[in-house]
Amino acid sequence: MRIGFFTATYYPTPDGVSHYLRDVKSELQKRGHEVHVFSFNGDRKEKNVHVLHSVPFPAYSQYSMPVNPLPFGLYRKAIRLNLDIVHIHDPFMGSLGYRVSRHTGAPIVATYHTDFVKMQESVKMPFRDSLFRTTWKYSLFLYRRCDEVFAPSRKSMEQLRNDGVLHTRELPLFVDTRRFAPDTGDSGIFTVQYIGRITRDKGVFRILDVAAAVGRNPGIRFLISGTGPEEKNLERVIQEKGLRDMITLTGYVDEQRKIELLRKASLFMYPSETDTFGISVVEAMSSGVPSIVPRGFPLAHYDDMDVSGLIEMDFSRPHEIAQAIERYSNDRRDLRSLGESARKFVTDNFSMERHCDILLSTYSDLLSGRSVNSASGNRKSTGRLPAR
Repeated sequence: MRIGFFTATYYPTPDGVSHYLRDVKSELQKRGHEVHVFSFNGDRKEKNVHVLHSVPFPAYSQYSMPVNPLPFGLYRKAIRLNLDIVHIHDPFMGSLGYRVSRHTGAPIVATYHTDFVKMQESVKMPFRDSLFRTTWKYSLFLYRRCDEVFAPSRKSMEQLRNDGVLHTRELPLFVDTRRFAPDTGDSGIFTVQYIGRITRDKGVFRILDVAAAVGRNPGIRFLISGTGPEEKNLERVIQEKGLRDMITLTGYVDEQRKIELLRKASLFMYPSETDTFGISVVEAMSSGVPSIVPRGFPLAHYDDMDVSGLIEMDFSRPHEIAQAIERYSNDRRDLRSLGESARKFVTDNFSMERHCDILLSTYSDLLSGRSVNSASGNRKSTGRLPAR
């Protein structure tokens, strides 16, 4: 198959979607498929990666915006490629993918990665709330016109269905369990690790409240790794709260450094209430590191699975979380048991092979259905299959 991914962000941009797409592209190519990526940014030297001329987004320099909002050149290139499947990963480049699908009749699918309404507090710009609400409404407009929409968790799938996107199926993300693997050593220092974007919507400032509640315990350290628009503000608040001796900011970490940090971590802390899945939590659990997350976290909805390595807590009560951290730091045996459960949960349920099997099966089913419709004279010009 010739598959087109349409995305606003691609590797090496430091976020979960870009890394996910790189890994999926690599796996599908190993299986003999041809995968093209159309994006605002990415490595132009990588084969079949087509990048628009873009500039940094003023409110969030980690991301880009196109210089030309009407990318006719990229549109014509996508048409010439005669894609079998169009797969959109956001509403921005997704618009281009939708137009390509309408023109060629190729089946179109989408993956729901980002909750734009909850993300809005991380960006400071005029008319922010209206802009993000409009973006979400437009996302739903595109999703309703897709043949299939993938949601990474049951929680996000229910959210889409409540918003009228009924042709939605759950497709959990994955982690490379060979790379993200436990380390049997013990550094002695009890380390609470966060890895992710430094933004308000990720809840990183809540980590400071927990650290303050722990107090000056020389055996417990907090590491915050990542970059984002709130990085300098976070440094300032750490200074104001007198937490410099407890909290270390590492800045951006690449993939190999992330693996090393997780192997040395005792606990992973991820206060975000906006994630549709939580890939960094899965990476930590794959590394044998139990994870403290907010109540109602997407992974916690796997109520028919043993997820004892996932610790749900109320981040509005930092003293309770601090007490839990101190308890685990004093009982390493219990912590190791939780880590073993976390590792098993990930290896049993979140493999790349299974994820890509489902993707390819869905693509094949859509193409088979399209062939039947075309042969019977019932092919739709809207790029949609008949209602299922």
